[in-house]
Amino acid sequence: MSEATTLAPRVFRDEDERAWSLQARMHNRLCGLITSMGGFNRHLRAPRLFVEGAELTGVHLWQDRSAPKPGSYHIGGYGFVPFESRIRVLGETLERYAGHAVVAEGRLPVTIASHTEMVRRGEPVLEAEAFAFFERTQLSRKDFLYQAFDPAAPMGWIRVPSLTDDTEAMVPAQQFLLGYLPAAEEPWLVSAVTTGTAAHTSPTAALSGALHELVQIDTAVGHWHGTMTSVLIEPDHRLGALQAFINRHYQGTVAPEFHYLPNPDLPGFTVACLLRSRAGVVPAVSVGLGSGSSLQRAVYRSLLETVGVQALANWSFFQAQLDAADGKLAAGEERLDTMFDLESNVGYYASPEGAQKVEERFARSVRLPANDLPADDARSSREIVREVVDAFRRTGKRLYWNDLTSPDIRDLGFTVMRVWSPDTLSLPLPSAPPAAHRRFADYGGFVNPLPHPYP
Repeated sequence: MSEATTLAPRVFRDEDERAWSLQARMHNRLCGLITSMGGFNRHLRAPRLFVEGAELTGVHLWQDRSAPKPGSYHIGGYGFVPFESRIRVLGETLERYAGHAVVAEGRLPVTIASHTEMVRRGEPVLEAEAFAFFERTQLSRKDFLYQAFDPAAPMGWIRVPSLTDDTEAMVPAQQFLLGYLPAAEEPWLVSAVTTGTAAHTSPTAALSGALHELVQIDTAVGHWHGTMTSVLIEPDHRLGALQAFINRHYQGTVAPEFHYLPNPDLPGFTVACLLRSRAGVVPAVSVGLGSGSSLQRAVYRSLLETVGVQALANWSFFQAQLDAADGKLAAGEERLDTMFDLESNVGYYASPEGAQKVEERFARSVRLPANDLPADDARSSREIVREVVDAFRRTGKRLYWNDLTSPDIRDLGFTVMRVWSPDTLSLPLPSAPPAAHRRFADYGGFVNPLPHPYP
């Protein structure tokens, strides 16, 4: 008699149901990774879009710090359907939380020692030249946040593996870990950001997303402060489906403009979207980024991000007006030296005066049909990851990584990957661009000191 067959039914749920189910596990005012969520209302003539934001749980308590102001973690999601905005909010929450949880759990032990002492011990520490970020004129500015590297000063170091070979390196904890708080005696060289961090249900997809973001920010920062020319994309049949979508949603409004930003030596597409308002309407212009191995996907991602930036620009612009009325906002050119967050710059470029500077930078471009740009890479995520890593290896760039997934994130079915390179540009605070970074040589040098427009 044959044995009975055991059936293991698989239940398929649509995207919205999966997002709501995940939110139910993450969102709780008392004990959730998200303590509150909300959305932005659009005006009547705006395209039908969803823009949402969230507040992260009290990770500041791990550092014995006061609660940050609402919106400080820049958790946002945006899309043309509810799933797009909701899943981005949830994913960004996991990225921010992971960067703090890994420190609180002590999974990456921190060694406190001077660079000189680390070299004496024979530790695989980065060379001193890797920590030259700012010019003397920047460091001497009043109220500048950062200090110069001092090989004799104690610093926190963590050991991380390389993606390009079998070695490990001791890197500054303050650059790799979002939740690391430098000790009082430790010089603050530069702020850690989530650039190069991605959450996904697939570890390979998380690593791919982290790598694309690392390249995206390197490209965008290098373009803004350097001399590279962007490519104004002329839509053709290659972007036919996306163009039809844009025509439908932006009918009767100012159409978005897309620029391909070439990277000197790393693969993938980085696209900047310029979203303008009608004359006299704020925000005058908003700029967002998208990246990936497919041009159409990168263009669409840049549009989605710019939708969120536009919402942030509205709030930041009017907050700046209130601060100016209260005497809290620096006047004139001095304002450009005091943007040490990733909001005030967005509000500044929302103004007609600031928007003109964005227009001038992106006017240095050439026009090309989409079909004349590099071909898409349609290979699997694993193969694309290998190609990006190989590009770092071929060009002599170091690339380090770590799995930041905490037990509670893993229980949700997600993985959070973090990649970092001392040889590429990270997202700086707007008034503190790393003018002395060696990478700018590949972008024609550091020539534009204006704060960047990206959140």
